Amino acid sequence: MRDLFGFTRRTLGLIAVFAAGCGGGIGPNAPGGLPFTSLQAARTASPDLTKPALITLNTSTGALEYWPIKPGGSDQPTTLSGSLGIYQGYGLAANGNVVAIANYSPAEVVTYNVKTKATKTLVDPYGDPYDIAIDKQGTLYAMNLASVAVFKSGSSTPSELSCSYMSTSEGIGVDNEGDVFVNGYGPSSFMGVIEYPAGSTTCTKPNLKAERGYPGGVGVDPETDALLVVDNPDQCAGGLEGVMTIYPKPYNPNTAHRRVLGAMYCAGTFRLNSKSNTIFVSDATVSDGFPIIDQETFPGAKYEGDYQIGPSPSGSFGGFTTIPNTLPN
Repeated sequence: MRDLFGFTRRTLGLIAVFAAGCGGGIGPNAPGGLPFTSLQAARTASPDLTKPALITLNTSTGALEYWPIKPGGSDQPTTLSGSLGIYQGYGLAANGNVVAIANYSPAEVVTYNVKTKATKTLVDPYGDPYDIAIDKQGTLYAMNLASVAVFKSGSSTPSELSCSYMSTSEGIGVDNEGDVFVNGYGPSSFMGVIEYPAGSTTCTKPNLKAERGYPGGVGVDPETDALLVVDNPDQCAGGLEGVMTIYPKPYNPNTAHRRVLGAMYCAGTFRLNSKSNTIFVSDATVSDGFPIIDQETFPGAKYEGDYQIGPSPSGSFGGFTTIPNTLPN
């Protein structure tokens, strides 16, 4: 049973190591992915990844771990790598066998090939990344507090996207055409999504439904190119949380429809599987003592189980992604 009672968002923010603001994603602004202090025993790494897999970063050990995706979920992940020295990796995405990790500190993107075990580090000179997206061409978009570092495929020298409308970012996504979307907060009480049209450094405010409470995550269904926006209407206090608005192309509010993901506290970062029929959403419960990842049908939002690092040995997770996957991711 998942607990219906527990900390408010304010209380969770007090025990976060990096509680820089408000929001529902995994990262320094987010109770859905806060690092909790715990002891973590070593696990034996499996030489082969069992697919399909839900991959995460254990922020206690700095190692990648995974759960085979299955009905009901699991609380027993398998270690996938040795320690990568990353303890603040709040955003993950994948391109084939390569997992990209947005490392908050030091400010960098680290890639890890789950087949060859090869790693690569890309320095982010524009901030401290805590979410990441990959487009169909393999371009990496590392989201910082108020800007985005753009690494073209094969390049270690990024360009920057910045926008006067956005001062505190919560989540990032990219569609099939290469349009970039960031969800968060801005001046004059702005809360919502901004867009960088493909190939442009100029931002716009797309005409979308108003978000309620706290913003969660943003992403795109690569199967249909629909834009997905998650918010938490009851402000992560245990009421109506995790409402997903689905905008079919061309993202008109009049054709949008909503589904309730039903998070216990805060819904934030989410990822789809390669078939776009399952969604994984960050969540948290006090009785478990650490965040969890809910598995639900997509787009129906029927709960199918959850994934946890513990209960023994316990730990905490950063971002997560799936392999196999489909770009954009």
